[in-house]
Amino acid sequence: MLNGTADKLLEEYSALSIYAIASTYEPALQALPPKQLPARLIAFLGSTIGNLSPSECDDFLSRIESAILPGDYFLLGLDLQKETSILEAAYNDTEGVTAAFNLNMLQHLNQKFDGNFNLDNFAHAAQYSSQDNRIEMYLKSLTKQTVQLKKLPLTVEFEKGDRIRSEISRKFSISDITQRLAAHQLNVLESFTDKKQWFGLLLCQRAL
Repeated sequence: MLNGTADKLLEEYSALSIYAIASTYEPALQALPPKQLPARLIAFLGSTIGNLSPSECDDFLSRIESAILPGDYFLLGLDLQKETSILEAAYNDTEGVTAAFNLNMLQHLNQKFDGNFNLDNFAHAAQYSSQDNRIEMYLKSLTKQTVQLKKLPLTVEFEKGDRIRSEISRKFSISDITQRLAAHQLNVLESFTDKKQWFGLLLCQRAL
């Protein structure tokens, strides 16, 4: 996928120099090649930062701070806080897209660890925690059951109604995240939102 994307970009922008890294975020930041222009920009879009806990978020921003030099830039996408009804409807969509995504985690565990999760025995559920400003996604056991992951090895007993928290998706206010960024020498130069102020994009610069 990385090779194919790089080839397509080079067809459209022949002056580009592409260095593709297949990695998770933290090792990739350490593997960045030396910059070739006066300033570097790291873009972290799609509100992926919302999947990190506050401590994980601080750790990630520390890595961004270390990966760029004073005067370099960081572009951050955010899902902003909005009404609970809007958020819960988005994560419990009637088309079942999010439910299928959530349940696929169990299928992945089956494949990777020789497991016997029966996807029909679990249901997707998502709820908003106003205290933590985050959507919490769960997989709820519909029956009493025993699940094994033979390669670990691990055996888990579920009662009907037991839940696995599979993901969090934090929602931000621009003022709060601006303070958190500043604590990592990342100063917000400009912020952009849509008309409803549901989503945000922050252009930051590493302090000089």
